Parts: sequence; C-alpha cells; structure tokens
Amino acid sequence: MANKKACDLLKRGDIAAFNKWVKERRKKGKGALDLNDQNLGGFELRNIDLRDARLSGTNLRGSDLKGANLKRARLRQADLRGANLEGANLTDADLRHAKQKGANLKKAVLEGARGL
Repeated sequence: MANKKACDLLKRGDIAAFNKWVKERRKKGKGALDLNDQNLGGFELRNIDLRDARLSGTNLRGSDLKGANLKRARLRQADLRGANLEGANLTDADLRHAKQKGANLKKAVLEGARGL
C-alpha cells in the first residue's frame, strides 16, 4: 500500500519537504517507502531521494528525475518512457521489465542495476 504522506508531498511538488521527511523516516528506522503503482507521470522530481523505494508498476513517464537517488530502488514494470534520469544514481536498482524507451540515462550511475 502506497504511503499517503509521500504521495501528498510529491503531488504538491515539494521535493525539499519530501527529502526531509524521508530523512526523518529513516532515522526512525522505518522500512522502505512504498510507491508501487502510483501515477507520478510528468512530475518534477529533480534530486529526489528515493533510495530503497518500492516503485514497481509506477508511472514515471516523462518525469524529471535528474540527479535523483534511486539506489537499490525497485522499479520493476515501472513506466520510465521519456523520463529524464540524467545523472541519477541507479546503483543496484531493479529495472526488470521496466519500460525505458526514450529515457535519458546520460551520466546516470548504473553499477549493479538489473534490467537495462
């Protein structure tokens, strides 16, 4: 089940508040953030911290994820078509069966990423 607070912050476009909230959540030892099957298509998500996030089936089509931290994120069957992932950290991310046509992976860190 997707985390309502995370969805609300993302829909408002407040990435600074989202990153701060995620940092506090980690300090409290909370588990991975669940954003499975959410519609985040076309969102401005530059420099967002989505480390370890569950994003399977999530629509990120055309989203701007430039500089995003997606280390160890689970993006199985996510829609990344036309997404800007320039400079994003996708280390050890799971992209199996993700739709990636037209995604910009220029300067992205792809070490250990699966499904590319």
